[in-house]
Amino acid sequence: MISQLRTISFTRATKGFTLIEALVSIVIVAMVASAAAVGMGVSIATQEDARLAQLATQAAQQQVSFLMEKPFASMVDYAGTEALGQMKAPLDAGATDRSKVLTGEWAKLIRVTTLTSEPTTFTQYNSFVVDGMRIDVQVKGPDGTVYATIRRHRTNEAAL
Repeated sequence: MISQLRTISFTRATKGFTLIEALVSIVIVAMVASAAAVGMGVSIATQEDARLAQLATQAAQQQVSFLMEKPFASMVDYAGTEALGQMKAPLDAGATDRSKVLTGEWAKLIRVTTLTSEPTTFTQYNSFVVDGMRIDVQVKGPDGTVYATIRRHRTNEAAL
């Protein structure tokens, strides 16, 4: 009889998981899966911000390059804000009309161009003053986050 009890208890112990063990393992798997999902969500959001920052930097550089090529007196015509979906594309080769609007991911950005008269004084040259313009280009995301800022100074070539 004792040998039969040992056999029965041994087979019951090796049959499988108990209900509590199964529930504990399900809870552990659910916790790991939810942590992985949160990590993936953060990763995707970070990737989106990095992509917008890269595009914003390119948009700011394009605007500064465009302004540096324009005649000094006509630069002020390009100051202002380009709203969401209204950012102007760089000029095509040989083109004079800048009417093409950037689409796709670019449409998620706002570009603000500010031009400020800023003469520069060179104290080392008998306080020689050179007329110039400070160019500030700031590119923001749709929520107002500033992704790129570029500041340049341009001297009025005609005054030299």
